[in-house]
Amino acid sequence: MLDIDYLERVAHYFDSGDCKFEFENGEEERRLLILDFLEHLMELGEKADELATKLIFKDAYATLLTEEGVAQAETDEKNGANGD
Repeated sequence: MLDIDYLERVAHYFDSGDCKFEFENGEEERRLLILDFLEHLMELGEKADELATKLIFKDAYATLLTEEGVAQAETDEKNGANGD
């Protein structure tokens, strides 16, 4: 499921200018397909960013779900802002 080679091929497709060339010189159907692909890719990127944040900071998220956790986070932030 984790196909890094495919992602690298997509990156090369963008970096090489092939995507831009195909869009600028392609038929309308191809241009629409490229735009649809880019839209899906951007949506997937947003989901990936959200998931990565949750995975990395899951303990912080879990802590903020309790009143005690929120109070501690506020205290920590206040103390950090004051240099304590």
